[in-house]
Amino acid sequence: MHRRAAVVVACLLASIARAQAPCHAENDGPNFADGVSVSGAYIGIQFVAPAHFSATELEVFTGETNTTMGLQLRAHDANANRPAAILSGGTMVVGQANGWYRAQLAAAVPLLAGQTYWFVWNTGSGGQSSLDTLNSGLGQPYTPSFDGGQTWGSLFQFSDRHWKFRIFGLCAGTPVNFCTSGTTSAGCTATISASAQPSVSFAQPCSLTVSGVEGQKTGIIFYGLTQLPQPWCVLGGGSSFLCVKPPTMRSAPQSSGGTAGACNGQLTLDWNLFQSANPAALGAPWVAGDKAYVQGWFRDPPACKTTSLSDAVELTYVP
Repeated sequence: MHRRAAVVVACLLASIARAQAPCHAENDGPNFADGVSVSGAYIGIQFVAPAHFSATELEVFTGETNTTMGLQLRAHDANANRPAAILSGGTMVVGQANGWYRAQLAAAVPLLAGQTYWFVWNTGSGGQSSLDTLNSGLGQPYTPSFDGGQTWGSLFQFSDRHWKFRIFGLCAGTPVNFCTSGTTSAGCTATISASAQPSVSFAQPCSLTVSGVEGQKTGIIFYGLTQLPQPWCVLGGGSSFLCVKPPTMRSAPQSSGGTAGACNGQLTLDWNLFQSANPAALGAPWVAGDKAYVQGWFRDPPACKTTSLSDAVELTYVP
């Protein structure tokens, strides 16, 4: 089933987050300032998202107390250079042991690469601080709040205040190739690539290129929502594989260009432009975490079924 209820998605993303490395972490090595405790204030720590991803859980290093603490992600007030609206939050039960404690967010938060956000910690009182004092240089900019995050104090940045935190979620990473390219009758092996993961908000370009196509051939780029690596010609031989399970959707036919008989042709597709021009396309409306499996197909008359195919690439939608 392509779409799921919000609660199911939240649970799924949480389970994914627990099984992988954090999407973003700062100062999360083994060192910590054992002699420093926290005072009970809210602490807002500024950070910049390194990539597009959806945050589902937050972690902070603490301990030495028995209490419930809260963690939040907040937007950035650029004018005041302070935390702004709460994007989502969650709570965690902290014990005496020093270590990483995790709060699951009430809702997934899409973070955009290069944008400033705030990791906010409701510290409780008397717990272990989440600091790595062995790192060099200045730590992150941070600010305290003594009224539950309603107002924020001065902005600080010190060499002994390197805050330790982690953000887990759906880390899309880079597009992943799979399946096997066919070898054409002229000995060409076509390979597909994607410039970046697609964005739900079209926040970044996503271009697909099938290179190594025979020159002067007509071809298309097509996609589906499920992988299906199986031989293109089950009974007739041939080296191509169909890597995408129907139903599929395809681009308009195009010429590969290049030189006839050479392997210098290519097929291209502006994914964002194609999706915006086809709002009812297969898979739409997309949400962060959705996947599309894309492959190239082109004419090759001497080959089985008179066509050859590239390998395929798995795209994962980011915010």
